[in-house]
Amino acid sequence: MMIFNQCGNMIAMMTLPSDLTNDQLRTLVIKLQRENTRLAELLAQARQARFGRKAENFSPAQLSLLDEDSETDISALEAELEKTLPAAPLATVNKPKRQALAAHLPREEIRLEPESANCPQCGDPLRFLRDEINETLDYIPAQFIVRKTVRPQYSCPCCQTVHSAELPAQVIDKGQAAPGLLAHITINKCVDHLPLYRQSQIFARDGITLPISTLSDWMGKVGVALKPLVERLHALLCEQKVLHADETPLTLLAGKKGTTQRGYLWAYASPAAAEQRMVMFDCQPGRNGGYAQTFLTGFTGTLVVDDYAGYKSLFASGAIKEAGCLAHVRRKFFEQYKVNHHPLAKRVLDGIRELYKLERLIKTRTTQNRQRWRNRYAKPHLATLHALLLAQQHQVPGNSGIHKAILHALKRWPALLCYLDDGALPIDNNHIENCIRPVALGRKNWLFAGSLLAGQRMAGIMSLLQTAKLNGIEPFTWLSFVLTHIPTWKNSQLDELLPFAKNTFA
Repeated sequence: MMIFNQCGNMIAMMTLPSDLTNDQLRTLVIKLQRENTRLAELLAQARQARFGRKAENFSPAQLSLLDEDSETDISALEAELEKTLPAAPLATVNKPKRQALAAHLPREEIRLEPESANCPQCGDPLRFLRDEINETLDYIPAQFIVRKTVRPQYSCPCCQTVHSAELPAQVIDKGQAAPGLLAHITINKCVDHLPLYRQSQIFARDGITLPISTLSDWMGKVGVALKPLVERLHALLCEQKVLHADETPLTLLAGKKGTTQRGYLWAYASPAAAEQRMVMFDCQPGRNGGYAQTFLTGFTGTLVVDDYAGYKSLFASGAIKEAGCLAHVRRKFFEQYKVNHHPLAKRVLDGIRELYKLERLIKTRTTQNRQRWRNRYAKPHLATLHALLLAQQHQVPGNSGIHKAILHALKRWPALLCYLDDGALPIDNNHIENCIRPVALGRKNWLFAGSLLAGQRMAGIMSLLQTAKLNGIEPFTWLSFVLTHIPTWKNSQLDELLPFAKNTFA
């Protein structure tokens, strides 16, 4: 048998024996049909990945096929929750209005008087009625300033000694970079993803010559200065009862000049609803699970992860419990629905949708209440979903994408059920993926993170800055304050410098 592509060129050849029976031919046809289905799925997935929308939005056109009473259950839950919550005011439909400009911004008033104080129609004097105000937002380019510190020197006529005030301690001893400039460069690189070479070009437009080597050296000094805070944040992270974990590739410079190697940025975070919101990044040269085990030394709690095998060694001793990610399970069924609108994928997505709807309804409840509602509504719903997957795993082709999605879900099922027993556990690992997303944006601009040591320093800086953002703290305000005070700050009071909402930085 010869197989040709669309251009007529032979791309494969299969020689079949001439004495095949009908049963053998049927078996071969079935095998080829399954292989054709598998390849068609792979092609559709590749097209979707290349040209399709990346969002995983799913809007079912009908009620859940998994459980015909699920909508009734959720409606009953909504009604029961409403009894314990204050009534919300009725929403009114208004036309969209232009948002007022921020009140904290300084105002520069420009007053425009009429050309004449008399009426152009009758000539009588005009009387003041009111001010008509129109505000526009303008921008004044940032500017460099030179802070000149003058220290008068005095001599003693008697002993001929010279006396003057001591220079305040600085992050860079006797350096020319003030805390505000160091904070600006660091925020540009680690928050706004602006590489140092672009910053150097921007500074040059203002007539300031700051080579990339100088900026890189300053960034290294900032990393060294912040190291005590990074270590303290690490200690607090390992004291949490629940953590998320994930990892993403990061290009590092190798030993030879001009060569690179594939490294990984490991990420760990407390849940989004935690009292102390924090995230930490750890740059390592590989993806071996030993890196996570070393970083989480001392942590005893629940770790929310995907199915990456590197985390399995963490759970061997029993000191750390594994919780699964429902979003990863959902994603595999969503791929099948998006590619070929598989009916089973839709049924599973409908069922998962109800679980997420419950989570939205109980989001603001206490951990005890969340656990109670989950066991009352989510637990039986998950049992029905589990029974569906068990029944269907032998009804679909063994090498198909939907079969792989079912096997993945069943494999992760014990870890997926963990969130039922603890209201503090999230239903998925999306929070850590959101924390990693800025790294993915920066990765497109940085090209590489320097050496391993430079990557580890940057990971520490990013940990503090992203933690500040999680707690609603403006990163530049926090970092400039810290760089001003940390040279003389007591180690026993480091917690007061951490970017948590309870601290003030002014």
